[in-house]
Amino acid sequence: MSNKRAKLFPVIALFLSATVSYSAISKAEIPTEKTPEQAVVQEIQKPNLPNPLDLTTLLASFAHTSPEISMQLANIDLAKANLDGNQVDNGWQANIEGRLGRRDYAEESQPHNLLALHVGKVLYDFDRSETLLQADQTRLAQQSVLLEMYENKQRLNVVKAYFNVLLADFQYRIDNEGMAIEYVSFDKVKDRHAIGQLSDVDLLESEQRYEAALVKRMKAEQMQLQTRIELANVLGLPDARPDELSFPALNSFNSRSVKELSLQDLQKQVMQKNPQLVALQQAQQAQLFMAQNAQKTSSPSLRADAWVGQLSSYPEIREGNWKATLSVDVPLYDGGAKNSAMAKSQAELNKIKAQTQQLEQSLRTQVSEIYFQLKLLDADKKQRRAFGDYADLYLDYSRALYENESSTDLGDAMVRLSEANYKMVEWRFKQALLWLQLDYLLGEKIALTPVETTLAQTK
Repeated sequence: MSNKRAKLFPVIALFLSATVSYSAISKAEIPTEKTPEQAVVQEIQKPNLPNPLDLTTLLASFAHTSPEISMQLANIDLAKANLDGNQVDNGWQANIEGRLGRRDYAEESQPHNLLALHVGKVLYDFDRSETLLQADQTRLAQQSVLLEMYENKQRLNVVKAYFNVLLADFQYRIDNEGMAIEYVSFDKVKDRHAIGQLSDVDLLESEQRYEAALVKRMKAEQMQLQTRIELANVLGLPDARPDELSFPALNSFNSRSVKELSLQDLQKQVMQKNPQLVALQQAQQAQLFMAQNAQKTSSPSLRADAWVGQLSSYPEIREGNWKATLSVDVPLYDGGAKNSAMAKSQAELNKIKAQTQQLEQSLRTQVSEIYFQLKLLDADKKQRRAFGDYADLYLDYSRALYENESSTDLGDAMVRLSEANYKMVEWRFKQALLWLQLDYLLGEKIALTPVETTLAQTK
């Protein structure tokens, strides 16, 4: 009895000692033939990631890299260009005016040529340019707020993808142990079947359990590769394959608690600080400026102009060499332009108000979900810890039975202990993500070490 167990135990150890890095799991990918030149180019273009990867380093290095951030930077440039472009008509203008022509003067055909430098500027337009400038400046500030939000969103996505890789590695360990146990059990059944102690049904049942465990382990192995691909994609390095990952330091989240906070307080703070909501409020303010601008569509304007040069073909006796004017433009009929501009502005304002109300409802729901999950964290931790204590004790019990050569399920006990470790790691990741999601809604920087102003810090 003891000799047989001694023979089988190295097989278990062989499976349980297996470790998987990208270099191992990448073999599952379909190989493609490459020329030596292609191989050299691929090696040159292959992104370099540190090994092992560290989450703090990733948050510092890849917080400004994502398509959303790139699009938002383009939106900022566009807002700046619109601001500059809208001020052109009311700024100083200088140009050369030239003309070749003839005209009838005193019943005589005479040349009517012009070559002069012109300088002009709108002096007063009843604040139309000022309200437009305020609207453009507010829109630019709005785009800057959204840029910070997208950078924070990228940090949060990096954290989620990083945690998913680590959880996939832990899950593979569990499924690998489970497969090893079913393999040993199937091997024992085959031996007993060979000597007639077990039936064909028993053999097929054991084989089915082993094959199911093998498929489960293969899925876990593929999930290791899939989560690494997803992490690389989030980092903007789709050709990279992260290998080893360091376990992040998450102790700072243990000092945070919602016991002293009410749901209403949290929702109020999010309503005040959420960057997306702040951006919509800025958009609403910008639209109010545009409404004021629309009301002044048909307002008069005062303009100054000056010309210097040859103003006519007879400068000595007629126009001379310079002239300056102060002109007023008073629209009498605008064809409905003012009413159209005001209606469009009001419609845009109503749309933004509706978007704001919709976002506020969504934020209240998100905050309440996070709040109640945080409330349940302690109870969830106690349950997982109880399972861990049970798994640890059950392993000692099974090991004692094994040493006494009694019937035992030692392998199952080892799997349960790995599951207990997985549950505690999953809980720590859940705790960190809940607080980070709350920080994201509050517009606070996503970091593993919260700043002093972070919500709900306990001293």
